[in-house]
Amino acid sequence: MRYATLMEAQMGEYPDSLVLTDGQMLEALATEVPEWIAKHKFKDWRSYEARHEMGWYAEIHYDEWRRAMMEETRAQWARAAFRCRIGDSQGFFYACGKRDDGTYQYVGFRYGLEDCEYASGFLDMTYTPQGENK
Repeated sequence: MRYATLMEAQMGEYPDSLVLTDGQMLEALATEVPEWIAKHKFKDWRSYEARHEMGWYAEIHYDEWRRAMMEETRAQWARAAFRCRIGDSQGFFYACGKRDDGTYQYVGFRYGLEDCEYASGFLDMTYTPQGENK
């Protein structure tokens, strides 16, 4: 199907989409926790077998590792967002795939009218609306 505007293209393909302002995207980049980190368990940690050797420091080290991985992932998302915004100032960020809890499963950047003209680069990024959009 042919669309006249980016908004029509996005809503035609993903009717549950929420368009994000640059400010909302910036806030999400700073606050959203990557799903793989949220679901990660201490026993799945690569250094779990050495926890007895580390002693009391093992859980602290695990928490530091999780924070570092979260910041690294957020930095990857931010670089992707920067590339998207610089690459096409007319495009927009969006969230889609609304879940029962009000969060959105996918985040992306729409830059063209065709169904394949969107950018991701936001692997495992969800979006939690603040305020009235929830």
